[in-house]
Amino acid sequence: MDTQQIAQHILDIATKKKVDFCEVAVFKNEFLLKRLRRGQVDQPPAEESWGVDMAIVKGKRRKSITFDNPLLAERMIEKSLEYLKFLPEHEITLPRQVFEKAQCVANSFDEETALLEDSRLLEVVLQLNSALEAKGLILSGKITAGRGEIYYMNSIGSAQSCVYTLVGSGFFSFDLKDASISAYANTGGSSFESLDLERVSQELISKCELQRQLPKGDIFEKLREGNDLRMDVILEPYFLEPIFDWLGFFGFNGLMVERGESFISKKIGQELLGKNIDISDNPLDSRLQGIAVPFDFEGMPRSQVMLAQKGRIMNALYDSELARRLGKESTGNALPPSQRAEGAAPFNLVVEGGKSSLEEMIDSCQQPTLWITKLHYLGMKHFQTATMTGIAQHGVFLIEKGKVSQCMENVRFEEIIPEALKRVEMMGPSRLVFDPMSAGMPSGTVVPAMKIKDFRFVGSTKRTM
Repeated sequence: MDTQQIAQHILDIATKKKVDFCEVAVFKNEFLLKRLRRGQVDQPPAEESWGVDMAIVKGKRRKSITFDNPLLAERMIEKSLEYLKFLPEHEITLPRQVFEKAQCVANSFDEETALLEDSRLLEVVLQLNSALEAKGLILSGKITAGRGEIYYMNSIGSAQSCVYTLVGSGFFSFDLKDASISAYANTGGSSFESLDLERVSQELISKCELQRQLPKGDIFEKLREGNDLRMDVILEPYFLEPIFDWLGFFGFNGLMVERGESFISKKIGQELLGKNIDISDNPLDSRLQGIAVPFDFEGMPRSQVMLAQKGRIMNALYDSELARRLGKESTGNALPPSQRAEGAAPFNLVVEGGKSSLEEMIDSCQQPTLWITKLHYLGMKHFQTATMTGIAQHGVFLIEKGKVSQCMENVRFEEIIPEALKRVEMMGPSRLVFDPMSAGMPSGTVVPAMKIKDFRFVGSTKRTM
């Protein structure tokens, strides 16, 4: 059966069991993956997988269900109905609107990529590996290609579907003689043609060569433990992408906003970011290169939602049930049924950038400035202020009087992100940052590099192997 037949089959079973409402999202994807270690393919998995994410409502009780074998549908629904009896009752507003068919996202499916030819992934690996070997570097990381389908259907007649292809990668380069020298770059899109291998190769090689040539330093070497410092900083898109993803989910999530847990709670309409900051959730942006789903998981067609414009907070995000409960309007941001209790969230954040090149940002640095490539991990220290912390990785450099002067130890930052976004002085062109774990639901983020004044750092960490 295909995804539509499975969704219809599940709805038919639920109807026979006399539920009041049922909704189901069926996911199917096939993918190839190459994991690379020291220039060789270390893991070459290939897989076809199914996923069913659904919910049933009977009376004043709702139960969500997830499983990966469509043949188990009837058994899972029967068990859920037995369990449903023990759940507490609460007011449930069932959807009443049947949504019109969503338009496909442009360039979301590429016929050649859908062939999933193993040789195409190897071509990319060989091309990059050859370029790096010539510079005494080794290649690690991953590259994946996949094709997939998503079908959503519910009891009142809403039905949506999309098919997609994707290619994504995350590559690391290491020095053959000194593994503490490393760099990172990624590229992706809906087809092999969207891969920017020239940029990736240049970034991997140039960052490692800089680390070879420059003396190494530590900005915290002469500071006492517990002291912090503020420095101007140039942050690349790889660093900023997870920060904006977290800002999107924890900041603009309508549930968190209404609970008072967001930095925009009771502040919609206020200027909380810099005047040069525009943020939207927009599946139609061409810079996403087709990596988007055109509907949410209540079947509502998605369109652009402005979240911040010229620093002013414009909207929070709601699904239809949350909107009805709070007297708002749905923005088309419903999560899959099993995740609905987490609120509503952006799928495709787009952060508008500027026209400054990285070289122009570096030239402009008259004060000591850190240039940082990537985050190792991210943590949210305080939800209401969006205070985040994390550690830099794979390329931290000191700039003095417009010149890159030292390779620095990795640093930990702790910063109130909305306040930092008031101090953005320069921005590069926005581009897709896409490093998927698998060929699951297509979702990417468009973000620029930024030069930010007085970014707060709280420590450094020695690189060890």
